[in-house]
Amino acid sequence: MFDLPYVPTADELVDVAFRQGSRMARDVRGQKRRNREKLLLASEERRVNIVGRNIEGQLEGVVERFPSYEQLPEFYQRLLDLKIERDRYKKSLGAVNWCYKKVRELRERSIGDMRYSRDKGLSNKFLGRISSVTKRISGDLDTLVEIKGVLNSFPVIKDEPTLVVAGYPNAGKSTFVRSLTGSNIKVADYPFTTQSIMIGKVKIRHTTYQIIDSPGLLDRPMERRNKVELEAVLALQYLANAILFLVDPTGNIGEQLGLLSEVRELFKTRIVVGVNKVDVADGAVVESLVSRLSGDFEVFRLCANVREDCLGVLKPCFELE
Repeated sequence: MFDLPYVPTADELVDVAFRQGSRMARDVRGQKRRNREKLLLASEERRVNIVGRNIEGQLEGVVERFPSYEQLPEFYQRLLDLKIERDRYKKSLGAVNWCYKKVRELRERSIGDMRYSRDKGLSNKFLGRISSVTKRISGDLDTLVEIKGVLNSFPVIKDEPTLVVAGYPNAGKSTFVRSLTGSNIKVADYPFTTQSIMIGKVKIRHTTYQIIDSPGLLDRPMERRNKVELEAVLALQYLANAILFLVDPTGNIGEQLGLLSEVRELFKTRIVVGVNKVDVADGAVVESLVSRLSGDFEVFRLCANVREDCLGVLKPCFELE
């Protein structure tokens, strides 16, 4: 999704550039010229130019190929806020950009001074300053390595009709999405299996639908939600064209219905309710739940591992014929 560059460490930047600069300077000194002093000056000028341009090129590539925070779609901005504070991102990119400009300035100034003064010793001063300036952003480069990993872990969201499957942990969301889409989503019999949003696809006629398996939510105030829960909230807020809320009739029904009320209050998106696990739940409990919810929602009885049941839910979610 993101075409992110390789991010070197500060030590790597300096070592590679200095080695290349030494090699190029040695090549110049190896040329056969009568005036040795001019030859040495030319070799040191070449060293300065190669070292500076090498570091500049690496840093410029990092700055240009990392998206600015403002360039990210709003969902990705909020998701990045959860994973990495935006100020850390902006500060690190800004520091790398500062270093790039500083190295270019020092290179151009040093070459000009060397040509004016004929002092080849200015090369060593340049190398010392470049090493110091580059190592000042060591922590920022390390932060960008971390951010690169975070950005590469982001789900690929497309502009397609999107159903977000929500509910309590262990309500059967992952089983539903896997059955409907054939996605290789982890399923387990314990809560909080899903730690981040997962995406599957299903094509009906000529339209592809995104089906998002969101992490489980608990019935508690927003300020007490952890980062995993908040990722589910972001999916509901920014991605959902429709919401399927799964209720597990074998679990704590009161807390699940409390959560359903909160979702209904917070998000004005179309909500369809699936009373799940009807193949293992008490039939009387299932019918009581369906009756209780039918006044406010379109309710489906679901066996989440049966694809026909799953497909049937899409029709009211997207008002399909």
